[in-house]
Amino acid sequence: MFNDGGKIILHRRELLRQVNHMKFASRLERLQDKALLNAMELTETKDVISFAAGFPSPETYPVEAIKESFIQVLELEGKEALSYCSTSGYVKLRKLIAKRMRDRFELDFKTEEIVITSGSQQALDMSGMLFINKDDVILFETPSYLGAVNALRAYEAELVSLPTDENGLIMDSLKQALDRYGERVKLIYVIPDFQNPTGRSWSAERRKEFIECISPYDIPVIEDAAYSELSFENRLERPLSFYDKKGQVVYVGTFSKTFCPGLRVAWLCAREDLMEKYLILKNAADLSSSAIAQRQMAYYLQKYDLDDHIKRVVGRYKERRDHMMRVIDREFPKEARYIVPGGGLFIWIELPEHKDSRILLNRAAAEKIVFIPGGSFYPSGVKNNEFRLNFSNMSHDEIEKGMTILGRITREYLAE
Repeated sequence: MFNDGGKIILHRRELLRQVNHMKFASRLERLQDKALLNAMELTETKDVISFAAGFPSPETYPVEAIKESFIQVLELEGKEALSYCSTSGYVKLRKLIAKRMRDRFELDFKTEEIVITSGSQQALDMSGMLFINKDDVILFETPSYLGAVNALRAYEAELVSLPTDENGLIMDSLKQALDRYGERVKLIYVIPDFQNPTGRSWSAERRKEFIECISPYDIPVIEDAAYSELSFENRLERPLSFYDKKGQVVYVGTFSKTFCPGLRVAWLCAREDLMEKYLILKNAADLSSSAIAQRQMAYYLQKYDLDDHIKRVVGRYKERRDHMMRVIDREFPKEARYIVPGGGLFIWIELPEHKDSRILLNRAAAEKIVFIPGGSFYPSGVKNNEFRLNFSNMSHDEIEKGMTILGRITREYLAE
């Protein structure tokens, strides 16, 4: 400390020492896995070839159309666009989303059953806030999206992993968990289409079986549909919500993967009595999502052809998936197994059981190649011999160079 004109001023170091005595909420201790945070930070790191983040390619963003949309919105309704919006969201956008879901997926949600959220991550957070108390049980397919794992883990629930196969969540494991945990089960989280991180999709039969299995219970299901339109096979499966006659499924959609993530425009669909509660939470969280982003999105949907844009995006991602698989087949040892994804953004690699993808990451990072180890995607019962690769966000040249280096490192590691 030192004195300045009779005033006692604490040295900055002393101030920082006092800050370290702050008491933090216990939930923070449950959020120690920083894999997603690190992946986000790497987006601004030069000279690193990153297969880590689940980002769409910036090359696909319709920048000129978005620019024109914003200009028109500001000229035609600038005062409204720069003001607060209703908590439920811009009604014209919600009507357009409802129509789009009818046309694409035969989903019959009313405008009143749709709320605009600030990215799908906010929808996940609000769902945890709505349904979860400490020590409740949340069921996850395994592995699962680490952003959802972190968002829901914050509510101090017990996260239970359920195994999957090539057709989706294994029904026997779901039935056993429902019997074992009973009324403690308060939420089920799934990604039926081109799942993050594995790229797998549920079969139509598995979707029907799932709804039949859960219908006797009053348990909400979060259907994360972030990748549902990114199909490389020119075929879209009907969502779980299509088969749900009871209103158990909360459908979460987003424009982040099909359009661009920077606008943070997503939506949540739920039956009206649930929507009333979601709106209370949404109002407490941020009052409303960005009014100008919503109006821009509505203008784009009316003026431009989003389906045609998605076709171009899907075509590019398919080319990058195919190129990454060719390099894997050429450079990786046969002991490294992978699943060919029918859509989405990811390839899931499995190493022999005794190997650890965190060791592989350390060696790859030394040569400026990064990915996310598989253990981060496990809500419980962590496995460390797997890892996720993103193919959408790197160019062909970067895929060629980065995967060639990673293939060599993997060969050397598995040979030890």
